[in-house]
Order: sequence, then structure tokens, then C-alpha cells
Amino acid sequence: MLRPSLILDLVKMWALQQGVKRLRKYAADDRPDVQFEMPIVGLELDIWVRAEPTPPPTAPKAKRAMEITVDGEKFLFYLFQKAKK
Repeated sequence: MLRPSLILDLVKMWALQQGVKRLRKYAADDRPDVQFEMPIVGLELDIWVRAEPTPPPTAPKAKRAMEITVDGEKFLFYLFQKAKK
């Protein structure tokens, strides 16, 4: 069973492998960039990459945010967790 903090660490590793150009593209999109379904515990996790300090307008209230710097540019990751119905 993956914990949300572990998922954020995995996303951070993924982001560090991406280029800044790609991360900017992800940050401009209002759709989730990384999604996990955890059917055993009934959770869905959505993670958005953002270049500005506000969560995407289409997302529910953020549970966590993590900041990373890639080639001198800062990006925020917002984790949204919802119970699967």
C-alpha cells in the first residue's frame, strides 16, 4: 500500500527527470498531471504541477503541496485525495 507521502516522493523523482519546458507545459494545464487509483483502500489521488502558488481552479481543496526546484525554476505539486465511491 503506497502512502500519499511516498507518492509525492515518486512524483518528485519523475519531475526531476523531466525538462523545465515539459514541466511548464504541465503547469499550464488544468487537468491532473499524475493520477493514482488505490482500489483496495478506496482512494483516488490526483497531483497537479503548478508554476504559480495557487492550485488549479478545477481542483478541489489541496491536501498537500510540495515545492521543488528544477534548473533554478520552482514548481509546486498539489496532492488531492478523494474517497472513491
